[in-house]
Amino acid sequence: MKKLRIFTLLIALALPLLALPSHGATPPLIGIAYDIGGRGDSGFNDAAGAGVDRAVKELKAKFESTVTLGTQSDRETRLQSLVDKSANPIIAIGSDYALAVEASAKKYPDTQFILIDDASVAHLNVTSIVFAETQGAYLAGAAAALASKSGKVAMIVNEKQSKLFWNGFNVGVRNTKKSVKASIAFANINYAATAKDLIDSGVDVIYLGIRGSSTDVLDEITKQNLSKNRKKNTPMAYLISVTPDQFLRVTPQSKEFLLARIEKRVDTAVFNLASAAVSGSQYLDIIDEGLGIYGHRFGISDDGITIDIRSKLLEQYAKQIASAKKQALQVKG
Repeated sequence: MKKLRIFTLLIALALPLLALPSHGATPPLIGIAYDIGGRGDSGFNDAAGAGVDRAVKELKAKFESTVTLGTQSDRETRLQSLVDKSANPIIAIGSDYALAVEASAKKYPDTQFILIDDASVAHLNVTSIVFAETQGAYLAGAAAALASKSGKVAMIVNEKQSKLFWNGFNVGVRNTKKSVKASIAFANINYAATAKDLIDSGVDVIYLGIRGSSTDVLDEITKQNLSKNRKKNTPMAYLISVTPDQFLRVTPQSKEFLLARIEKRVDTAVFNLASAAVSGSQYLDIIDEGLGIYGHRFGISDDGITIDIRSKLLEQYAKQIASAKKQALQVKG
């Protein structure tokens, strides 16, 4: 009965939005609230901006944008400014907007808010857009197993993320190459030191699943690989990073040791959201029925999770990576 009531409520909410606009109807004004710094951050803002540019070019979508200064009150003010301009829906970029979106959703029940990379706000006028992190971790595990020469690979995460990522990474390693051993290292600060310890233990591929910067880890890997003290016949170490979660500065020296990047395609999500808005529909999938969270989880099947191969070492395994993508579709989360 509970599921039936929820489904009925969702259908009632969706009906006025699912009708295609009549010929010549004015397209909706889509609001987009960028995080601190706006476009040019080489992160979530730029990824979202790429989706906006594509939607403007291909869909003739109309956008009104704003950039927050970063405080809670300013985030709410920025969202209100978009409501005042009759933007609907309004896309908020990043989990730091969660509290502001929750407050704004209560205040403006007739406006649909879309929260990117967060599923913590339980309102029917909030669409949560998240990514299948476990599928991404699976691809990272498969890539690590294929590239490893030492037979030891590892991922660095914080404890809160450990189950989510391990269920993908470890299974990806095991399904791809049973002889390769996967391990996990927890770190909240000084990721470079953790990477050094892993390399010293024989690990030659590191998957960094923590939001922030991966530059220090890549620099440490480069330092260890080019060290005069590196033992003879020791395999080179490599990094698998995540974009746009991590800022990464690549130098002519370090680019050789970037194996791959797991991509959360925020640009694809924003484009698809704009397409839905222009056609008069929206995402109403159930993400977490118990918590009342609705929206969409982008994964490999809808181009929401991809792998960007950056090393010739991995390019030779293109067929195996393609197979791993199909296997990763069976992974939940």
